[in-house]
Amino acid sequence: MENLIRVLPDSVACQIAAGEVIQRPASVVKELIENAIDAGATQIDVDLKDAGRNLIMVLDNGKGMSPSDAHMAFERHATSKLRQASDLFQLHTMGFRGEALASIASVAQVDLVTRRPEDELAWKVEIEGSKITNEEPSLAAQGCRFTVRNLFYNIPARRKFLSENSKELRYIRDEFIQIALVYPDLQMSLTHNDEVLYRLQPTTIRQRIIAIFGKRSGGQLSKQLYAVDVNTQLIRISGFIGDPAASCHRDAMQYFFVNGRFIRHKLFRSAVMKAYETLIPTGQLPTYFLYFDVDPDALDVNIHPTKTEVKFEHEQAIWPIIHAAVREALGKANAVPSLDFDRDDAPEIRVFTGNRAVDAPHVRFDPTYNPFHSSLKQTVPNWDALFDGFEKGVELGKPYQREEDILLEEQNKLEDLASVFSKRLDILPNDDSLNEVQDTAGLFADETNKTDANLTKFQLFGSYIVLYGSQSLAIVDQHRAHVRVLFEKYQSILINGIPPSQTLLFPEELQLDNLQRNELLEILDDIQALGFKVNCIGDDFFVAAVPYDLDDIDPCILILDMMESMNHPEVDFQGDRRDRLALRLANSASIPNGRVLSEPEMNDLIQKLFDCAEPKYTPDGKNIMLQIVAEDLLKRF
Repeated sequence: MENLIRVLPDSVACQIAAGEVIQRPASVVKELIENAIDAGATQIDVDLKDAGRNLIMVLDNGKGMSPSDAHMAFERHATSKLRQASDLFQLHTMGFRGEALASIASVAQVDLVTRRPEDELAWKVEIEGSKITNEEPSLAAQGCRFTVRNLFYNIPARRKFLSENSKELRYIRDEFIQIALVYPDLQMSLTHNDEVLYRLQPTTIRQRIIAIFGKRSGGQLSKQLYAVDVNTQLIRISGFIGDPAASCHRDAMQYFFVNGRFIRHKLFRSAVMKAYETLIPTGQLPTYFLYFDVDPDALDVNIHPTKTEVKFEHEQAIWPIIHAAVREALGKANAVPSLDFDRDDAPEIRVFTGNRAVDAPHVRFDPTYNPFHSSLKQTVPNWDALFDGFEKGVELGKPYQREEDILLEEQNKLEDLASVFSKRLDILPNDDSLNEVQDTAGLFADETNKTDANLTKFQLFGSYIVLYGSQSLAIVDQHRAHVRVLFEKYQSILINGIPPSQTLLFPEELQLDNLQRNELLEILDDIQALGFKVNCIGDDFFVAAVPYDLDDIDPCILILDMMESMNHPEVDFQGDRRDRLALRLANSASIPNGRVLSEPEMNDLIQKLFDCAEPKYTPDGKNIMLQIVAEDLLKRF
């Protein structure tokens, strides 16, 4: 019988490893830049063709390699960073696993030209599909030049499922920026199809942040960054956080770095979000660039192939440190509400200078006082006056009621029940019982056709609209309700055309980098179909008109926000590009939680909600209302 167990050829094993390490062109860019940094480069230039699909060239001025090292670098598990397993817990370099170059060479055509400072000639290695096809001396400056052509040429299925060039280019941009933010002392550039997207000079971290994100934030970021600097035994935290006014609907300016490496960490992100709680509107995200320094022994970075997910030994203890550090930075910048003691009506307190005598306080007492000799008559109240009016059924101008009558009246007040449900959500029925209840939208749509006495509305906590009628009670999230209303409205505009617009008195310039200009051109027709008017004058763009119902919203920030929604779409929303733009615009233009609404405004919003095709959920699947009927109340009580 033929043996079933076989050892895979090295070329196949490298392709399998490439599936973990090399997911898309951005993975190649990341690995090659990290290798250049480990080689001591001070200048790194990245040149791309067709978003890296056909060409990725990374040029650095690092220490280079000898001919033998250049040959060995493409072998599996070849690395200069590790000598024994324990070295994994004392990492101070970017790459270390010895898979990157072998994986890249297995799925692309690779040329490496490298020279050390002490060598007269460079050495060139050509590889195709893990096989070295040529090695020879060459002429080149000190450092390395990696040229990667035709990525996934020998794996058509992988190449077929690459995204469109614009999306792949955004992935590369994100990897480039993550590294550039860690090494502001490096000179770096990113060029795509002969167009320079970024040319960054050596500078400080703050200036590097502004150089990358200054235009993308409408030119306001330089005034909205607050320094963070906290040092403890467990962790040192430095970097910058954004003013609450710099918050937006996207997470494009949220970065964590640990020991010089970009990471993602949900627990630590929750610490920052908690620090901004009540300072930013619901649904918006704060800006932060936080750098953590910890003992490498307390950090495991090898739990994920891309090394962006790490494990801290003392995560629970670090959480409050991050939270306190962010709150302290916000407090120092007066971004956190505080008591104002500098008021005109505050009492004047004289400053004690220490050069004047202070008189001791005088205590006065009656030495003859004896409480046991006090007259009882002085402590007996006037009972006649106390009960005056009680027998007449009058108390503070209101008719007297028995305790039983008061309890009965309170039980019949649905307003009080609504308050109970808003404060004690644990008494709401579970999902199964909610499914058994009559459809909320249909029930209250019927109620709206009755008299006002049968359907009553009031606002709760400035964020919810409570409706109650003869059969049930519902609590509606006003922000989510308005998102649904506006989303369907914008969908209709995109389908039927003729969007209502209002012209700006003075057109506002959009501050865009080269990559953003290309992104705007891709969606410009769809944005203008929603009611915006954007004029292009040379390389500059100006917003001349906006949809008529966008009040008190910066149109430039809003358009940048909509552009970013193409890069980071809502996870639970599967709509096409136009629907994603409509949803992002609806989120920005909708009524925020915390705004007090008049009764006509509440009536109008509820009526429009029930006219929607799907009034129970937002377009991305969030509940708009909670409903409960009288039977559930009786069970709970």
